[in-house]
Amino acid sequence: TRAYVEQDLHAIYEGEVRYARDAFEGLRLMDALMGIKRGVPGASLPELKQRRHRRVELEAPVPTERLGQVRSDVAVDNRVPAPPFWGDRIVKGVPFADYASWLDEDALFK
Repeated sequence: TRAYVEQDLHAIYEGEVRYARDAFEGLRLMDALMGIKRGVPGASLPELKQRRHRRVELEAPVPTERLGQVRSDVAVDNRVPAPPFWGDRIVKGVPFADYASWLDEDALFK
């Protein structure tokens, strides 16, 4: 967004960092930059826009007590099964008629 680029990124990076909402605004920015570089009288970049609302840093609530905290009886030592294989696998010998109904012809031939 414009506020992120013109406030946050502008403060981090050296040099000019500008936001253009579309290609036409980007072309106007480039024209202004080239005008400044070439010394055209009156050439200037538009002012950086300020955020409408100040960023509010939220603090996590500090737990005062852990009253009534009970662990559930859900097992946590479950064995995680290993997959039968890793990566890709090519399966050969499956007749076309077995999987032809699953194909989306519109997506396949576009």
